[in-house]
Amino acid sequence: MKNIILDSGDIKNKINRISFEIIEKNFDKDEIIMVGLLPNGKYLSKEISECVKQNSEISMSAIHFNFDKKKRKISCEESDFDFNDLKNKTVIVVDDVMNTGSSIMYAINTILNFSPEKIQVGVLVERNYKNFPIIPDYKGLELSTSPEEHVKVELGNSPKVLII
Repeated sequence: MKNIILDSGDIKNKINRISFEIIEKNFDKDEIIMVGLLPNGKYLSKEISECVKQNSEISMSAIHFNFDKKKRKISCEESDFDFNDLKNKTVIVVDDVMNTGSSIMYAINTILNFSPEKIQVGVLVERNYKNFPIIPDYKGLELSTSPEEHVKVELGNSPKVLII
């Protein structure tokens, strides 16, 4: 059985709210680097970046990480990105759903090697059980689900968040 938790309008509202929270918490920053975790974090990081740019003077840039769960390794989609550009910057890691927290933990571990000033985390949906002690700075929705339930985010022509 599928239950729609968020429809396309809800998702847009959550993205806008997250974007304004980012502006409020980082009003004194000149630049923020968004790290979207593939696949859906790419879409979310781009949408959030656009909203922040439209509503503030903060310069936004985005890169995208792929997490290979079998090898437990992070790679950057932009092969020409210089990781040293993260030094002394505010970095926001963005993903669609925070399940166990492992993908975000691996991304943060990679980013820490390059001495950012601050790392923040944003998710569209946070589930209430994790294997790692990560609390998102920005979240669209917090769900109390059982470990057997699956939260699926579908983006594209008809975005929605489902519990399966």
